[in-house]
Amino acid sequence: MSDMDTALVAAYRLNGQGGGELLSVSELQAAWASDEAPVWMHLDFRHDDVATYLNDLAELDETVVEALLEEDTRPRVAKFGRGIVTTLRGVNHNPGAAMDDMISLRVWMTPKRMITLRRRPLKAASDVRERLDAGDGALSVPDLLAWLVEALVDQVGDYSHQLDNALGELEELQLAKGDVDADDLTRLRRPFITLRRFMGPQRDCLSQLAQSPQWLDESTQVALRENANQLSRYVEDFSAMQERALILQEQIWSEHNEQLNQRMYMLAIITTVFLPLSFLTGLLGINVGGIPGADSPYGFAVFITLTLVMGLGVMWLLKRKHWW
Repeated sequence: MSDMDTALVAAYRLNGQGGGELLSVSELQAAWASDEAPVWMHLDFRHDDVATYLNDLAELDETVVEALLEEDTRPRVAKFGRGIVTTLRGVNHNPGAAMDDMISLRVWMTPKRMITLRRRPLKAASDVRERLDAGDGALSVPDLLAWLVEALVDQVGDYSHQLDNALGELEELQLAKGDVDADDLTRLRRPFITLRRFMGPQRDCLSQLAQSPQWLDESTQVALRENANQLSRYVEDFSAMQERALILQEQIWSEHNEQLNQRMYMLAIITTVFLPLSFLTGLLGINVGGIPGADSPYGFAVFITLTLVMGLGVMWLLKRKHWW
């Protein structure tokens, strides 16, 4: 069966030396039931037959299956007997997708068995599979968990560096030209909300994982704690970048408000200069007898001279009072 018509994406029997044997469905059924070697089953739970693998092949309790197939999930750790259910989040590297559209990875593990489920392809799982194929991967189920976590955290770090560089470019552009598009900044700020929402709990989740099962070896516990510390630094970086983006947004608003105020001030000056002139033209334009200069050939010239003098007088007064 292909990945297109079954929930099974891949299954491996670990050889304890960094490699793994890719199993068919029939080989997986046999290995899962009786093999002493560690086995990893990676599933896509969009397919209807995912329940067959979880209920019939793995023989998981209904509560475990429900926890693994929940629609809305956040990073967490829960114990079920000798096994552990944990939900992690990874960066979305699929073509055409937003990287901050985080992909969930649901994990069930015991000392010798691991099941992972995802809805969309996850690069972290693909990287771990490539290492197994190359013979340079995990040695055991706890080691496999450490590899998955490290891949997830490293990709979050890469995304953090990308966001930091993009934000730095906008800050330099604002200092150099003051010509930053507010829409570009808004698009950059949006991922910080999602990343802080999921990576904060994921950091706590990794710390709890490092302390939860007694069958985790010391090297795996150390690796999980180190990844939790690394993720904690990334969460702090996201908070700092969010503050920097907010400061940059305030600078943009301040400059826009200043430009608007300057334009409104110039319009007010123009209105002040022409207000008395408008009064004169309105007064002399009424259609009644006795308008001064109506019968004089020099009336228009006198009126123009009077308006110029009055306009210059208003401008001089504004300048003298430092209003302009």
